Amino acid sequence: MSVTVKEIKTLARLSKLDFDDEKCKGFLGEFDEIIEFANTINDAVVGDTESLKEVGGNEIALENLREDIVCESLPNEKIVSNVEAEGGFFPVKRVVK
Repeated sequence: MSVTVKEIKTLARLSKLDFDDEKCKGFLGEFDEIIEFANTINDAVVGDTESLKEVGGNEIALENLREDIVCESLPNEKIVSNVEAEGGFFPVKRVVK
């Protein structure tokens, strides 16, 4: 599947971005690489979920995976003890105007 300049311009408009045709053409290869990688991930599951296939091609049986162990997490106070937390949240700088 190949992405077109028109599709990139549509995505840009929906994202409230404005790119000229040259910039959009520059994105064509990058979008194709992203889609190819996503297809690799989609192809990683073979058949049903009884066996999984790593990106490298080795198959793994689900019974060979480790069992999840539920354990208690750190208390919120300890997590935010080294930062200036606001109401239990990590403050971040605004990046969008």
